[in-house]
Amino acid sequence: MQRKLPFFVLMLFPVVGTCQDHRSLDTVIRLAHERAYRSEFVQWEEVTSKADSIAISKGEDAAIRFVLAALGDRHSSYRPPQPPAAPTATETAGSARTRLSQQREAVEGVPVIEVAGWSGSLPEGTAAAATLRSQVIDSLASSGCGVVLDFSSNHGGNMWPMLAGLEPLLTEGVLGYFQDAHGTNKTIEKRGGTFLVNGSAQPFVGTELRPKNAAAHIAVVVGPKSASSGEIVPIMLHGQSNVVLFGRPTSGHSTSNSTFRLPNGGFVNITTATTLDRNKVVFGGAVIPDHLSDQPIVDAARWIASECHRK
Repeated sequence: MQRKLPFFVLMLFPVVGTCQDHRSLDTVIRLAHERAYRSEFVQWEEVTSKADSIAISKGEDAAIRFVLAALGDRHSSYRPPQPPAAPTATETAGSARTRLSQQREAVEGVPVIEVAGWSGSLPEGTAAAATLRSQVIDSLASSGCGVVLDFSSNHGGNMWPMLAGLEPLLTEGVLGYFQDAHGTNKTIEKRGGTFLVNGSAQPFVGTELRPKNAAAHIAVVVGPKSASSGEIVPIMLHGQSNVVLFGRPTSGHSTSNSTFRLPNGGFVNITTATTLDRNKVVFGGAVIPDHLSDQPIVDAARWIASECHRK
């Protein structure tokens, strides 16, 4: 998760640290030490000393990246400050072309929806979620037999538009948890069209449109390119009685990042929690599908078709 999971930004001001000339590095070390999910596995005295040396010889950006790499979670990241620039016509057009989801050709008579990685503004996310919701409704219009959700190329991003669009397919109540390094769980749940973390409502509330037919069976396809929220959203579906996962193990980034603004104007994403499903099955690494397959969409569609025929 760019932000995959609950997204918030804090402005942190310089604190007393080991490297007074590099305030952002000091801030990252402090945050990583206090908040990182894998903080206890880091030799902080050694890492801090080496980071100071790197900052002097190679610059603060390199030192920050070294500290994040030392966490060993393969998910924390750094975005240096960017000079302000007006968007070009190409950039504007590219933004407009970004899609959260797309209906694919049905397989074995079963509708298929590709859910891609996504990031953007609140209005853009709201529109993207509404489009995904419409695709779900359209896919189930003729039959409530089932639908294939393809996350195999979902590289992550903001999870909330994805969940808002898929809301009619999710059961009411607890969907999962974020668990921090101290073992404290934050509950992720659905109440009506709203998603909450520890009772706090998240953005991108779903529309009131509902499918005429509920999905009897949901197949979720994942693979090595599924990452971050592209893994977490399938985890929110995992354990639901009508959901089965197909494909290959995911990339192994099913952890939650928190995003912080730094004194230099850049941002740091620090992995602060792992993800649990509704049954408190702990993930954090690769998501292993229920059925391993090299042709997962076909196998998923055949499973849905056979289940519907059998019943």
